[in-house]
This record gives sequence, C-alpha cells and structure tokens, in this order.
Amino acid sequence: MKVSNINNCLNSINTDEKVGVKVAFLTGDEKMSVFAIELTKGQFIPAHYHKKDIETYFILNGYGIVYTGTIENDNILWNPEKEVNTGDCFTIYPGEIHGFKNISEGTLRIIATAPLIHSQDDRYFIETQKSPNR
Repeated sequence: MKVSNINNCLNSINTDEKVGVKVAFLTGDEKMSVFAIELTKGQFIPAHYHKKDIETYFILNGYGIVYTGTIENDNILWNPEKEVNTGDCFTIYPGEIHGFKNISEGTLRIIATAPLIHSQDDRYFIETQKSPNR
C-alpha cells in the first residue's frame, strides 16, 4: 500500500501547463485515480470535456464557479453557472463540458476521481467566449 499526502503532493509539483493549475496524482490506476487540484485566487481551469467515463469532484476548501454545458449540432449549450463551496461534491459525465474558476479570497482545493486517461489523452479543450477565464 502506498500513502500519499495531498499537501506534500501539491507542494512538490509545478503547474500543469495544459490546464494552468496544480493537478497532482495521489493514488489509483488506469481505471480510477484520485487527483488533488489547487487553484489560487482568480485561477481557472479552461472549459473542456472527456469522451469516456465520469469524474467526481469534492471541494475540500474554498469556493468557486463551475461552468457546464453540452455540444449539440456543433453549438455549445451552456447550463446556468453553479457556485460550489467547501464540502460540495458532484459528478461530471462523459461529453459534458466543464470548467472551474476560483472566486474565493484564498486557495480552492479539490479532490477529483477519474480514469488516468482524463489527465492524458482524453481531454479536449473548448475554444469559446464563455469560459472560466472571462
């Protein structure tokens, strides 16, 4: 058994260049892995989606905005923005566009579960005006 510490993992990595925030692999395998995600004040994860399998998110501390939508006939249909706070958890489904923005005064920390491929080959970014960076 391997034990990972979220604080040590996040403190020892650099920002993931593809998403612009810290994303640390904590434990798991190809089918299901646990990641720690850290967004500093004002940071965002750009809108993207995955073709396979679900992701779950648990907000450890801080609060932010989650942007979700779907693609229909080459158009993006955006859902209303949702604010998420410490203790909230939710699921993102295959094909569901999602992005995050930290709107708290401090750090937003998230634990996410997903197949390992979500952090590698199954991540498709959306070029759009409505994105967490607006």
